[in-house]
Amino acid sequence: MRMDRQNIRNLQIISSPGVGGRELIPPLLAHQLSALGHPTWLMARPGTLIERTGNDMGLNVLTTRMQGYFDPGPILALAAFLKREKIQVIHAHWSRDLSNCITASGLAGGIPVVLTKHVYATQPKLDPFHTWVYKHTNAVIAVSRVVEENIKQTVRIRPDKVVTIYNGLDLDHHWNFARVRNADLRTEFGIPQAARVLGFVGRMNSGKGPHLVMEAFSALSKQLPAWHLVLAGKAVGEQEEHYLAELKATVCRNQLESRVHFINYRSDMPEVMRTFDILACPSVFESFGMVVIEAMAMECAVVGSDSGGIPEIIEPGVNGELFRAGDASQLTERLGKLMRQTAYRKKLGITGRKTVSERFSLDYSARRVAGLYQTLVNG
Repeated sequence: MRMDRQNIRNLQIISSPGVGGRELIPPLLAHQLSALGHPTWLMARPGTLIERTGNDMGLNVLTTRMQGYFDPGPILALAAFLKREKIQVIHAHWSRDLSNCITASGLAGGIPVVLTKHVYATQPKLDPFHTWVYKHTNAVIAVSRVVEENIKQTVRIRPDKVVTIYNGLDLDHHWNFARVRNADLRTEFGIPQAARVLGFVGRMNSGKGPHLVMEAFSALSKQLPAWHLVLAGKAVGEQEEHYLAELKATVCRNQLESRVHFINYRSDMPEVMRTFDILACPSVFESFGMVVIEAMAMECAVVGSDSGGIPEIIEPGVNGELFRAGDASQLTERLGKLMRQTAYRKKLGITGRKTVSERFSLDYSARRVAGLYQTLVNG
């Protein structure tokens, strides 16, 4: 794929009302593409996290009330915008927006449409409607190779239209290691300065696996009294609130109240990750694994499950450790090894940061995306 050689006028669009990782990527990509000289606009539903983030970044933000698979008013407004601003590429980040974007593209003269597939599909979509949609989508970006293979298996699309481009971190600003090198939030979390910290970051649900980290930490706690556990994240909805209550009850049953700390998800996650000595990512499945590269960027040693996109990031024994997804005993063994071996743990952290710098920077990701745009625009 050729790297970007000309400025491509592009629109990043996502009408999702959600607040997950998929919604965080479009503003970051838009910002980096703008920094690379590509005139970029971000379109989102009003009042969403995406709109707020885009405005905070000083992006060219537009709003749309697009919903469903064919919404005439927003389609006409989008087509008029595409013509007015001479947009060369439409980049959607939610597959539900594709049919509207394709229709608007046709009205505006036939502008290439790109989709980034952020999540793994659990059901095939081989019906005539989705076949039409993917026939008229010019390229699909997968956030990992496992998602790329999933796309090829679940929709009818030419294999050469699908490419893997990993998500990236802004290593120059928010995830700048030099900025947070000396960060330490132990006192704020109620942890002694001399203590070591095992961390978990994510939603409080069984799919993310904090109960596995709790089980492993409980098994190791008596052997390794200098270690504390921090669980960073929040429960959303009644089911997750019940799950979180069960986690806290487990802490009490094991008499670990002074060594296990629950905190909400925070905006200063680089500082949080820098405070951790080890991050455990025990998810049942991750399409990519942003939390893994976030920890690595802060020189935090990582233990991750061997599912989804995580094995594409972690090379066992080089920049982290893997364990069989769902296997608490193997997670305990991997964590125990890192908790006991300081030099090995630090070596993994240093190599992990190098991995992120070389393969998972936002700048590198945006340049690859721009290179794809270049190919589509120039035919």
